[in-house]
Amino acid sequence: MTNPALHFQQLRKNIRDELADICDFDAACITTIDPATLLSTGSFTDEPIESIHNQLFQNEFLKKDVHQHEDLAKGPVHTASLVQSGEYLNSGRYQHILLPNGWADELRVALVIQGECWGIASLYRKKGKEPFHEQDIQAVSRQSPALAANLRDELFKKRETEADETEEHQGFLILSHDYHLLYGNEAGLHWLHTFQTFEQIHDDAVMPRPFRALGAKLLYGGGDQTAVSISRMPTGLFLSLQAFRLTQATEQEEAVMIHIKRAQTSDILPYAAKTYRLTEREMNVLDCLIKGQSTKEIASTLFISPHTVHDHVKAMLQKTNLSSRRMLVYFFSHI
Repeated sequence: MTNPALHFQQLRKNIRDELADICDFDAACITTIDPATLLSTGSFTDEPIESIHNQLFQNEFLKKDVHQHEDLAKGPVHTASLVQSGEYLNSGRYQHILLPNGWADELRVALVIQGECWGIASLYRKKGKEPFHEQDIQAVSRQSPALAANLRDELFKKRETEADETEEHQGFLILSHDYHLLYGNEAGLHWLHTFQTFEQIHDDAVMPRPFRALGAKLLYGGGDQTAVSISRMPTGLFLSLQAFRLTQATEQEEAVMIHIKRAQTSDILPYAAKTYRLTEREMNVLDCLIKGQSTKEIASTLFISPHTVHDHVKAMLQKTNLSSRRMLVYFFSHI
């Protein structure tokens, strides 16, 4: 049995290694992304970048900068170099974070397939080296859909793991503005340690990336009072992470409470739909199937013919490689 604590970290490291085969760089940060919220669900970060990781995190939410994750994920261009694009002079990230710490260029690529972003790869070259060339950008861009597909497909692979009784417990953590732990209930501390183990974080004071991403979204991202993301543990369990901005007394820094619980099927289905390329209408049919409706009832609910219902079910069976309607319902009800 694969050690679940190493599985996703190894997956992120494999992406780094695949990119290293086609493009020369001195350090990298490979971040998996919640495709619905574009928040980090974890990252593999080379040691030289780890020391500035918090600054990069805050830059992502505190100020508008060039080549930010959301822009690359949603825009027409998914791969860009700060120097090659000519945007480095307009980038606070470059001027105030990268350049002072010895980095000459950054190449970012959003790992996008079929319009959904599953990760961000950030590659760095040291001072004294030439910046990334156009051929580097093109090589990374060509490879990115395959890397995105691998991330997407791995997300929903079944895992052979032992049950964890803590799965049904709801955890609470309160973090300071600089991500220090102020409070955690027993389940919250369990999940904190679990995330740290899965990300191979050995310092108990260091918050895992999904928690930092939620905190940054609230504290530096504007006026939002809540932020939500879905994170899948390497064991296969989906967790819902919901963060709330806490109002502090006068002159005290703001804090964030994170509520951690097992995700419900209704929370997970949109992610499953992205993975198995289900259309909106197929999702409507699937929702009716899970509710126990018959073909006739589904046709009436969705104002389509019974024949069209059968066509949608057949298409979903082909996409999921399942053989019956019963198996389809069972599979999506037990993700």
